[in-house]
Amino acid sequence: MVKITLLFVLLLFQFLGHSQPPEPPIGHRWVLFDQYSDEFNDKALDTKKWRDTFNGWKGRPPAKFDPSTISVQNGTMQIKNKKLATPDGKYTIAGGAVQSLKQTAHFGYYEVKFKASKLSMSTTFWMSNGKKKIKGPTKLSNDCQKDSWSQELDIIESVGGEFNQPWASGFRTKINFNTHYRYIDCNGSPEKFYSAGNNAIEGNGIKADATLVGGGESWEDFHIYGCYWRDSKTFDFYVDKKYAGTVIASTDVVDTPFSEPMGINMVTETYDFATPYPTDHQLSNNKINTSYYDWIRSYRLFAVNEPESSTIDTSIVEVFDETISFFKDPILDSKKNEITLSYLYKANQNRTLKVHINNNKNKEVYSQDLKVLEGYGKAQTQLNLKTSLPKGSYTITADIRSNVPSNTSVIAVTKDHTIIF
Repeated sequence: MVKITLLFVLLLFQFLGHSQPPEPPIGHRWVLFDQYSDEFNDKALDTKKWRDTFNGWKGRPPAKFDPSTISVQNGTMQIKNKKLATPDGKYTIAGGAVQSLKQTAHFGYYEVKFKASKLSMSTTFWMSNGKKKIKGPTKLSNDCQKDSWSQELDIIESVGGEFNQPWASGFRTKINFNTHYRYIDCNGSPEKFYSAGNNAIEGNGIKADATLVGGGESWEDFHIYGCYWRDSKTFDFYVDKKYAGTVIASTDVVDTPFSEPMGINMVTETYDFATPYPTDHQLSNNKINTSYYDWIRSYRLFAVNEPESSTIDTSIVEVFDETISFFKDPILDSKKNEITLSYLYKANQNRTLKVHINNNKNKEVYSQDLKVLEGYGKAQTQLNLKTSLPKGSYTITADIRSNVPSNTSVIAVTKDHTIIF
């Protein structure tokens, strides 16, 4: 039993080791969005990407956002919750907030790997933007001058500690996600949330396969939480690379509630529903008081042969286990002297894809080099064989390799595919 358990743990660690956006559509590739990605391998926050405060919000009492709780060390961004040295009105606890400098993250895939604290405080990863005036009428108003709205996408809200609710364990053992269309009407009434998600306190009760892979609780180990923001109202959620569920955001006010870009937030806070709040003893216990963020990764879809227009970071981040495979059998058209290849690849930098055709004596009769751009791509291409091949049995393989002239070693190769014509 010990050997079996150890093997499972090793397999789970390997499974969680590399990033895995959902399979891209044909003709596209997922590319790391540098502005909203960070491995947290430096000694401090990257001030070109993040701030250690939350613009316009001090936090929900009794926890106040305090920059002194935040550090970057040992390959993680850490928020060490603690007792405030000096109470500030209703605030007696120090939590933390790391917020992106920009709010330009739009449709794409967003994921985080973190280990929650074991306090009755949250460890979170979410997206939001500021209030904007609504142009034109809505389903609830005419074209007035005072109504406004904002978006909030809660990818994961975890509470590692115990609290007094019948559904509290779900905040430790599942991915809890929500979408909020936050609306202020023409009369300036208090903001109203139009919500959809599986979160027990704020969602609309959608069913989801949300349990953490491998079981256990969010404070015990690192887990990966992700969301594919597909369009202006559709969101697919993932936990530990497993599909958890889809949310269609509320369209009670407008048909396209999530049309605008947002920024990213990593926050620890107290919730009104998660009581009792942490004790002084718990807050001083370094074994349970810290939220650890291993990395955050964000991706945009590009056409498979379209280069990025710009990037703020030219360093190579090994987010993918580099692979190449055929998602359909190769098709050889003897009349056109043409072969159609349908392939999936993952590459951490631009690579060379080399195609080989061998005859039944294992002699190479054709090869061609293609260029593939970094990312996770799905492509279909036709190659001209230049000369006709005699009837017979042929084996087709493809590999990806370094495109540096001094080092063309093979990184990954497809399984053999035999075709006969």
